[in-house]
Amino acid sequence: MQDIKLQVIGLIGVLALGTFLYFHKLDSIPNGLYVDEASTGYNAYSILKTGKDEYGKSFPIAMRFLGSYSPPLYTYLTTGIVYLRGLQVSSVRFISAISGVLSIVTYFYLLKSLKVTKSSHSQILGTVFFAISPWLIFYSRAGYELNLDFLFFSLYAFTFWLSLKKPKLLIPALILISLSTYAGHTQKILAPIFFLIVMLVFKKEFLSSRSRKYLFLGILSAAIIQIPHLTILATPAFFSKTSLFYIDVVYAQAEKISNLLPNFIAIPASAVREFLSQYLTYFSPRSLFFLPDPDPQRSIPELSVFYPWMIIPYILGLYIIWKNKKSAAYKFIFILTLISPFPAALTSDPFSTQRALPLLLPLSLINTIGLEKLINKIKFYIWVPIVFVLFLLSLLLFWRSYFVLLPNERAKNWGYGFKELAEEIKKRPTENFIIDQSRIKPAYIELAFYLEYPPEKFQQETDKSIAKNYYTNVDFSDAYKFANIETRNINWEYDIYREQILVGDELAVSESQAQEHFLEKVFEIRDSIGAIIFQGYKTNPKIKCRHTQNLSPFCSSP
Repeated sequence: MQDIKLQVIGLIGVLALGTFLYFHKLDSIPNGLYVDEASTGYNAYSILKTGKDEYGKSFPIAMRFLGSYSPPLYTYLTTGIVYLRGLQVSSVRFISAISGVLSIVTYFYLLKSLKVTKSSHSQILGTVFFAISPWLIFYSRAGYELNLDFLFFSLYAFTFWLSLKKPKLLIPALILISLSTYAGHTQKILAPIFFLIVMLVFKKEFLSSRSRKYLFLGILSAAIIQIPHLTILATPAFFSKTSLFYIDVVYAQAEKISNLLPNFIAIPASAVREFLSQYLTYFSPRSLFFLPDPDPQRSIPELSVFYPWMIIPYILGLYIIWKNKKSAAYKFIFILTLISPFPAALTSDPFSTQRALPLLLPLSLINTIGLEKLINKIKFYIWVPIVFVLFLLSLLLFWRSYFVLLPNERAKNWGYGFKELAEEIKKRPTENFIIDQSRIKPAYIELAFYLEYPPEKFQQETDKSIAKNYYTNVDFSDAYKFANIETRNINWEYDIYREQILVGDELAVSESQAQEHFLEKVFEIRDSIGAIIFQGYKTNPKIKCRHTQNLSPFCSSP
């Protein structure tokens, strides 16, 4: 009874901590709105208001954006939050944050059911360090599908493990597996691989007479859930974001060995080599504990996905897993570990934290196993203060990296400035705006979000052919025109001869260009460290024409 009380109190404490870390200043940090978040939010808003997405497609099976596609479940869930809380940044990030909280619960009970740790305090400690891992906190605060994808992976892994002893749970396990493919592209590869390998390794349990009925009903339920996907299976919409590694890299490597091997051997051999090279990076201590993700939008300044000190329980945990790999629980963790980075290793990114997020689950289990082994070797009055100091140090490092450094260093990576730009546009309803797209991520969806532009109007102003070839045509243009806004590259041949405001960064509109074309700066938007994100210049076509002696054909244009 005392042990149960400790677990309940401990879990409540961890949930309170996780809830604070995932929801604290959720609307302002990251300070901006990433383009994927803006797409999720505006399309949720559009579906809520019209039943259609930004292109006028009714309840799509995959959400089209930027010539690619996203799984729809996160957007549909966000629709409910937008209904309750309105179209705001925290509404877009809410499902991700609550998925993080639910992942904590799932992790605790999975750890407990695996019985790879013997004491309650080890289970609580393991859950604490899982909850405060930079990897989980970072994606719990990002308003797109990754953390929901991770939650589904954790849930179906947990349910499958329980079904070994309770075959009835095979039905919800397979339903969760099937639903997960609507939560993240990663699951379209990972979920079937998980199912096949688990079935193969534990075939005695799952194919027993008491399990077969539930296995059949589970597969049937999963198949029914997949019916919508069958309609887009042969289109780019199904696997658009899970592109294989660059084929030119494979061919380049194959060419090097073409003198030794024929192409039909050299090309597959090069492909396997590239895959293994990518795959092994996801187990590298450098990638996991010391080096951030190379993409600044997918990482935290000066921190990797785990805290550096966790390398010790990680190595020890790996040893224990390998030593006990014949045990069912350790075998299950081993399977999760081996398959989790598989989808990420098929892509071109050298270490993608977002595609490999499922790996967080088995690696955290490994860390917990190693941590328990360490504290069991040390007296209670010694390890308690050590662990407490490590906990405080970890929180301090994260707080500094995420809540202090990230808003200052990564504002532009997260789309900072569009909210302020939308406010400038609102102040000038009679002015026309050209938003330069030379280096800025597609601005149209950010502005549509912050302006809460009526979706029914936006759909009317969108290219109608897109909806007709919604799942097959991946062509994308970031040139959009709606309301008094155009998002495209500035055309210096004629834009300066129309009364409007040109918007861009310092490279899009330089001071020398402003002087040459008699542009008047009317606003500028800076980030927290003073760097210019946007600047707006009002054109003066009358003065420009006067100084060019009306030689331009645009001078006579209205």
